[in-house]
Amino acid sequence: MLLLLLSSLAIDSILNQPELQHAHVGMIVLDLSRDTVIYARNCQKSMVPASNVKIITSATALSFLGPEFRYKTRLAIDGPVRSGALFGDLYVFGGGDPGFTLEDIERFVTAVRTSGIYDIKGDIVLVDDYFTDERLPVGWAWHYLDARYAAEISALSLNHNAVKVRIEATAPGEAANVFLQPGTGYVKLISRMVTRPGSDSIIIFRRTDANVIHVDGAIGSGRTRSIDVAVKDPAMYFGEYLKERLQAAGIRIEGDCSKSTAASAYLPGPGYEMLDSVVSGPLMGIIKELNTESVNLYGEAIIKTLGSHFRKDGSFRAGVSIAKEFMRRCGVDTTLVVLHDGSGLSRQNLVSPYAIVLVLRGMYHSGLFQAFYDLLPGPGEGTMQTRFNGLKGSLRAKTGTLDAISCLSGYLNINGRYYCFSMMFNNFTCSRKKIESIQEAILKTLKSLLEMEA
Repeated sequence: MLLLLLSSLAIDSILNQPELQHAHVGMIVLDLSRDTVIYARNCQKSMVPASNVKIITSATALSFLGPEFRYKTRLAIDGPVRSGALFGDLYVFGGGDPGFTLEDIERFVTAVRTSGIYDIKGDIVLVDDYFTDERLPVGWAWHYLDARYAAEISALSLNHNAVKVRIEATAPGEAANVFLQPGTGYVKLISRMVTRPGSDSIIIFRRTDANVIHVDGAIGSGRTRSIDVAVKDPAMYFGEYLKERLQAAGIRIEGDCSKSTAASAYLPGPGYEMLDSVVSGPLMGIIKELNTESVNLYGEAIIKTLGSHFRKDGSFRAGVSIAKEFMRRCGVDTTLVVLHDGSGLSRQNLVSPYAIVLVLRGMYHSGLFQAFYDLLPGPGEGTMQTRFNGLKGSLRAKTGTLDAISCLSGYLNINGRYYCFSMMFNNFTCSRKKIESIQEAILKTLKSLLEMEA
């Protein structure tokens, strides 16, 4: 009782600041060993959780798919090979792997060459219907859809569905060197970038209706910059880049890249000959990167995977229904939850701090707690690289940030005793740094009070 009183007084004094007078603030702290609330303030109010949604997504995936779940991308042919020529099509069957790399493409190229194929008479056929063809969730804003953190979703992904625009300074007054990594004709680059003395002034954007990237402005002498830009239609990006790399290896492609219209062609059936497959690392590693670096593409791929795996429907809606089922098992009233994606980038998501804490509590009481705890970043890692240095060894949490939104939810480990918390700040007009300083002050105060009790 004394701890509850001290916590309330101490945290209230931190939150009662002029900058928060008109903001929406919700918070709850739970002692997991005693299953008691230590502090609560507006904890059942629906708020925009930003990337705290990734706690729900990763907990659901870990619990339902399992830590050893792996994605598989398959390469197959559907015709005979005679005298080095494939009389048929080359197929790529997407399995939803969001981490498929440029090196994995080279592996497929090698597999084709090893099979003795140097002339493909047909097409490169892309089968990406493990997910539905909706590539963006509800609530994402149009103005950042060329940003790497808002890449489109596909069952065939490549290089995080982005290209890197590399800008290298030349002599002052001359055009800068601007090129793509990887080099691909799938994306057109239009540059008016010049070199100048002093600092950079770079404008870069991709047209909303096409894979055309415009670069304008100036780069300072002696400087280089690399900027990731998301591409449209990732499956076609995958296919066109694969075609380019096959051609670079001396393999002739007589057909085009096309998408399969076959229904539910998740796996090669009779009539296909498998050439190779790329299997991802275990889900544990994908979730670790999802939470530590807050990779939105991974969150969306996972939510669609849940729908495809359990509902035979690789849509955002089906995946969210699985996440809500998991939340119900944790005791959440999901009639009060609105989710449109698996990453939290949608501003139309609504979740309360109380609901997040129930998910954290559910994982604490599961057999996967230690694994889940370790998959959340600590101070000095990822999105908390420069934050909470005084809480190393005690804090594991997920940040959540959008314009005028800052959330933080996770666990405190004080002398071997676990607590979970969720704090959400919405609609503030002060700087984000001010909110982050308030979050840090709250957690340090909590840590001091909990250590006194222990």
